[in-house]
Amino acid sequence: MKIKNKRRLAAGLAIAGLALGFYVNNQCFVAREKDIRITSAKVDEPIKITQISDFHSNVLKNLDETIANIKDFDPDFIVLTGDIIDYGTDKKIERSVYFLKHLMTLGKDTYYITGNHEEGGPNLSKFLNEIDRLGIIYLNNEGKELEIKGQKVYLYGTGMYNFSLESYKPSNDSLNIILSHFSKNIRDNYRDDIDLVLSGHTHGGQVRAPIIGGLIAPGEGIFPDYDKGIYKFKNSVIYVDSGLGNTFLPLRILDPIGYSNITIAPVV
Repeated sequence: MKIKNKRRLAAGLAIAGLALGFYVNNQCFVAREKDIRITSAKVDEPIKITQISDFHSNVLKNLDETIANIKDFDPDFIVLTGDIIDYGTDKKIERSVYFLKHLMTLGKDTYYITGNHEEGGPNLSKFLNEIDRLGIIYLNNEGKELEIKGQKVYLYGTGMYNFSLESYKPSNDSLNIILSHFSKNIRDNYRDDIDLVLSGHTHGGQVRAPIIGGLIAPGEGIFPDYDKGIYKFKNSVIYVDSGLGNTFLPLRILDPIGYSNITIAPVV
């Protein structure tokens, strides 16, 4: 009788382990589309942005579906908010470039900023050369004036460790968007003429609990306040994307990898 019970227990544990492994694997390698809606008094027509953050040289199981979904969303432009490579080895750069090549088949203007993994690791110049070759625009503490559907948009991209707002010079009538890998850099150096901040870095905590949210996030500590989603911060809105990849360990619970299709809509 004891032997049978042990066998049943072992079988139950094996099934539970396989189920958990399948769940975590899907959370880490199957990208989900996030539909994000933000309102602004500065727009008369919706502006659509696809944000991809913290790719970390991932290998997506549903790459074709991901590209197709972004194509269907038809963004006005795409932003890459840092940590697109996990670490600057040839293999990991190759993985990220493979993804970006597919992304650039959409023919959308795409803007990139560096994160801590790019700036803190080797071969950044090699990756930047690949970015340039693909036609992706690197914003290194500099701004770009855009016109979207007859509306002025000022897009400013910051560095992670070499962060600076010295060249941030928006106009009063433009929608002013800052790309900052880590939103704390903006919160600590805040300006009230910022309308929207798009950031990442936290991975949403990677492991989340119901109601509580993220358990811990890099730079934000335990039970972080700015780990995932939309936040009102003084006169601005901050959106923290939870990332399209993993780092150190492929471990995500209640926090699947994803990309954000963001619609900035007029205030009704």
